[in-house]
Amino acid sequence: MADQIPFGVVEHILTKLGSKAFQEIGSMYGVPKEMTKLKDNLDVIKGVLLDAEEQQQQKTRGIEAWVQKLKGAVYDADDLLDDYATHYLQRGGFARQVSDFFSPVNQVVFRFKMSHRLKDINERLDAIEKKIPMLNLIPRDIVLHTREERSGRETHSFLLPSDIVGREENKEEIIRKLSSNNEEILSVVAIVGFGGLGKTTLTQSVYNDQRVKHFQYKTWVCISDDSGDGLDVKLWVKKILKSMGVQDVESLTLDGLKDKLHEKISQKKYLLVLDDVWNENPGKWYELKKLLMVGARGSKIIVTTRKLNVASIMEDKSPVSLKGLGEKESWALFSKFAFREQEILKPEIVEIGEEIAKMCKGVPLVIKSLAMILQSKREPGQWLSIRNNKNLLSLGDENENVLGVLKLSYDNLSTHLRQCFTYCALFPKDYEIEKKLVVHLWIAQGYIQSSNDNNEQVEDIGDQYVEELLSRSLLEKAGTNHFKMHDLIHDLAQSIVGSEILVLRSDVNNIPEEARHVSLFEEINPMIKALKGKPIRTFLCKYSYKDSTIVNSFFSCFMCLRALSLSCTGIKEVPGHLGKLSHLRYLDLSYNEFKVLPNAITRLKNLQTLKLTSCKRLKGIPDNIGELINLRHLENDSCYNLAHMPHGIGKLTLLRSLPLFVVGNDIGLRNHKIGSLSELKGLNQLGGGLCISNLQNVRDVELVSRGEILKGKQYLQSLRLEWNRRGQDGEYEGDKSVMEGLQPHRHLKDIFIEGYGGTEFPSWMMNDGLGSLFPYLIEIEIWECSRCKILPPFSELPSLKSLKLDDMKEAVELKEGSLTTPLFPSLESLKLCSMPKLKELWRMDLLAEEGPSFSHLSKHFGRGGSTCDHQ
Repeated sequence: MADQIPFGVVEHILTKLGSKAFQEIGSMYGVPKEMTKLKDNLDVIKGVLLDAEEQQQQKTRGIEAWVQKLKGAVYDADDLLDDYATHYLQRGGFARQVSDFFSPVNQVVFRFKMSHRLKDINERLDAIEKKIPMLNLIPRDIVLHTREERSGRETHSFLLPSDIVGREENKEEIIRKLSSNNEEILSVVAIVGFGGLGKTTLTQSVYNDQRVKHFQYKTWVCISDDSGDGLDVKLWVKKILKSMGVQDVESLTLDGLKDKLHEKISQKKYLLVLDDVWNENPGKWYELKKLLMVGARGSKIIVTTRKLNVASIMEDKSPVSLKGLGEKESWALFSKFAFREQEILKPEIVEIGEEIAKMCKGVPLVIKSLAMILQSKREPGQWLSIRNNKNLLSLGDENENVLGVLKLSYDNLSTHLRQCFTYCALFPKDYEIEKKLVVHLWIAQGYIQSSNDNNEQVEDIGDQYVEELLSRSLLEKAGTNHFKMHDLIHDLAQSIVGSEILVLRSDVNNIPEEARHVSLFEEINPMIKALKGKPIRTFLCKYSYKDSTIVNSFFSCFMCLRALSLSCTGIKEVPGHLGKLSHLRYLDLSYNEFKVLPNAITRLKNLQTLKLTSCKRLKGIPDNIGELINLRHLENDSCYNLAHMPHGIGKLTLLRSLPLFVVGNDIGLRNHKIGSLSELKGLNQLGGGLCISNLQNVRDVELVSRGEILKGKQYLQSLRLEWNRRGQDGEYEGDKSVMEGLQPHRHLKDIFIEGYGGTEFPSWMMNDGLGSLFPYLIEIEIWECSRCKILPPFSELPSLKSLKLDDMKEAVELKEGSLTTPLFPSLESLKLCSMPKLKELWRMDLLAEEGPSFSHLSKHFGRGGSTCDHQ
């Protein structure tokens, strides 16, 4: 299997070596000539990488060994430069704290070791460079596709009726079968066809059709790659239960799983989709069917499979067999994605396009992929190069060589997008990948190409990469913030990346030396031990281990790690040797049970993302967190046990995510340096949502009131302000002053206020021009602000869609706004609860002429009563 050419790693290293920082590092450590030599070597090698890729595809003798040696050398070079940069950062920024480490003897030893490593890498690259003429590698420019070239078409978000072309008869046949009133408790509808014909897309269309709403319960499960006779029925049932939203199923016995399943489907008419079934073991199917025979009569299973024998085993005697699209439908689908609406086309383009559509053999995935390649190309020569491609010419009627044709989409990607695409093979087939997760992982690996626009954030560029891959059908939408890969596209990515990316499964017998990125989604203890000492750069673990020694080994075995995810692994204690992972950029410890993070974590100077979501027992964040000067995301939402934020958190000026800021109480926390609310003031890159809790603990009230702490946070979308007095009367005098200093930026979309004890709202909320002050505000929720009498002029807010007020016992009326402004022009949901003194929301004498029409209002809860639904 061919190795992926390391375009991105080489480019990443050259970018580093060209920076002023590394010029200074070279001088400081006495290796400027060696650094220059490294850059010169890589410049020469970079020039022949495109030709090396082409020769590798042609299986030129000796090229694969050359690529393997190159990858080993450039990865080692990247690690070396990281070590230099980390040492430089520690020495310059925190010399006093680590003075023992930076003693003169240790510095000499460090320089000696590093210079020898650098010399060794340069010698290896010299040998690699000398092979270039022997392999007849020719320098060629790497063409980077500009954003303008790629922006010809918007991507599709979700499956629409118009996405189904040429399958109308098949769809009607399936719906008829699902609607038939047979006497069987459970029957199967099988959809059979080779990969890429659109079985899943067709099933999605059926699943979402109004005519199958008669099922009481519908659920969808993908069963990819369960080939052979080793199918564990438990695994199928676990997948079914997870798709139904049942949690904590991993430790259940088969009897326990059966009980959970029966709770969900007993006596209910259900529709179950089993997508991409491979297993041909009839005994296993009968075992599963037995567990499913508790529903109401008329329950159905839709099975999609590439194998006709699977349909027979699952007892569908007349399966729906998909064939390739006809010429007319093929051209319609091709045109839909290749051309813009009402575009005037050159006749040559249309003629070549029709030929290409015919050559696709009616395979929708191939048609769509090629159309996406050509959507931004309008020169006949560009279209001819696709038509004359040898892989397309050799495409067979039964899907032969389809991966070769799909690879054209990969070949037309810019080099930095190629590695982002193949990295997604780190997730199993049909896995719904969170966009934010994969973007943060790309950033950790250095895959995101910097923009010339200083205002453009690397996360935003990553989002654009995802949209680009979606637009080329290399990724598919799977909800608002998730995507997945078609199974054939996953096969393509895996075939390109080879052994460099490995999804550990029970059928994996050994760990290749080339493995750099590894994921684990099931318990395989022997394989964990086999990873020890490998130069792993990514390790994602999604399985809970009861043996803490196995989990602890993750922190000590992989010294080259850039990304480590141990969410939901049952960690009860985070070991201190975590601090030795000096290359680490991404660390996910979410959904674990540890109470303390070791101070050693603050030695991770390269760390960009630290995820602690739902670590509900975590008591505090290390006092020296401010030393993590590269930290961009500190995700601590649902860390309910946090008592304060550490002093110095305000130094993290690159932070873009900080969901929770807890204002600490000095009492009982004397051994900690408590960060005050004022530390938020300089964190103006924060985006997404921010919750500030325990505002009753603010001590520097006067400083906060003048602080304009939130006003500069233009990227903040959602704000929660919470006073948590828990029934204690306390002192309320400072609440209004605190609120005065918490005016958000005008771009805010949602605000939630709970427990505010002032008798009136701050001036920025009572402003007569509230509508112009917050033109984008969509949602407001205010709870338990029981002392306020006059409500702000919410009716002026032009974008307000949802207003919810609860437990405001003293509230009498809404402050009048401008008489010329329409009242509540966008309101869709209004909920008023436990407000016994409320007289009116607007003057009744204006109601007839000026009052709101509420043309969009869909929900209206009465203002009386003692309770309110908070869902």
